[in-house]
Order: sequence, then structure tokens, then C-alpha cells
Amino acid sequence: MIDPTQLPILLKAIDFVFEEGRKILEERRERRKKQDQLPAGEEKSPPQEIVPLAPEKAVEIKQDLLASKVDEILWHNNEQELQHLVRLYDTYSRNYYLAREQYAKWGDALVPPIIVNNLRDAENSMIETIQRMETVLSKIYKKEIPPIQ
Repeated sequence: MIDPTQLPILLKAIDFVFEEGRKILEERRERRKKQDQLPAGEEKSPPQEIVPLAPEKAVEIKQDLLASKVDEILWHNNEQELQHLVRLYDTYSRNYYLAREQYAKWGDALVPPIIVNNLRDAENSMIETIQRMETVLSKIYKKEIPPIQ
């Protein structure tokens, strides 16, 4: 069994993957839907819609992971990487919320391109980090974790 002092890192990673990351992606989908609605004269090919995992299924998978035992050898092999990913996600999350706050202050019409770019970069970085966390958690738990997108 893993050391109880190391358990918060694992729990935080699971929370990022199943809670905060999903909320941020949902906000991103809604914003993109608004942006993709163009005037009638312009045509744009519809983007491929990625269907998110049902909330009930996500809660079920999260509870299953929390109830599962972790192999100590697998944990020690992946602990450093998971700690790194959690710290990265904390940083990207702060960047995301800062950019979102700046975006709200300027409003949709006046927001400078750099703020939009920062928001998009933070979202993309968070998605990449969550995907890497899913891979590491899959290794640790020896279970397939469905992607958040």
C-alpha cells in the first residue's frame, strides 16, 4: 500500500481529471458554439463535435478509482511524473482563470487578441496535461480511463 502522505497527490490528480477539467472543457465547448455561429451570409464547415462522457459515468469511474487499491511499485514508478503533472495543471489552471477574468473585463467585442490567445493556450495546455494524467492514472490503477473529450 502507498504511504498515506502521498495519497493527496493521487486524489488531486483524480479530481482534476474528473471534475475541474471537465467543467473547463464544457465552458470551452459553449464558448466555441457561440463563436461558430456566424451571420447567414458566411458559411463554415461544422466542427467535429466530441461527445463528452456522461456525468453519471464519470462519477462512477471516479468512485471506482478512489475505491481501488494502488500497487506500491506502480505508484513509485509514476509518482514523480504525476506530481509534475499536478503542478503543471495548477499553473495552467491559474493562467486559465486569469485569462478568463481579463476576457470578462474587456467584453466579447473589445478583448485584445493576446488575451484570447492566452485563454486558448491555457485551455490547450490543460487538455494536454489532463490527457497525460489519464495515461499515468491508467498505468497506476491498471484500468482504462476514458478520455475527457
